[in-house]
Amino acid sequence: MIELQDGQRITGEIVKMDQKMLKVKVIALAPITLFSSTLKIGDKIKLNDEEFTIEDVVEGGVKLSKLIFIERKNVKAIKKIESI
Repeated sequence: MIELQDGQRITGEIVKMDQKMLKVKVIALAPITLFSSTLKIGDKIKLNDEEFTIEDVVEGGVKLSKLIFIERKNVKAIKKIESI
């Protein structure tokens, strides 16, 4: 979990980190009923004016991912979340 200086929290996988930027992969789940066309892994879709990539399609749901970039100066803390 990444906590920003403004108090916002982002949960995701840090893909790359250097002295200036963090590249974070954020995962979202959406009900399959939101989509009217055939879905394939790797397709890019727009949801709430944001572009996501389809990671997986399972019964009743779609796993979506998005890469975001965060400037290190805006990061207050990075905390590891233990698996359940």
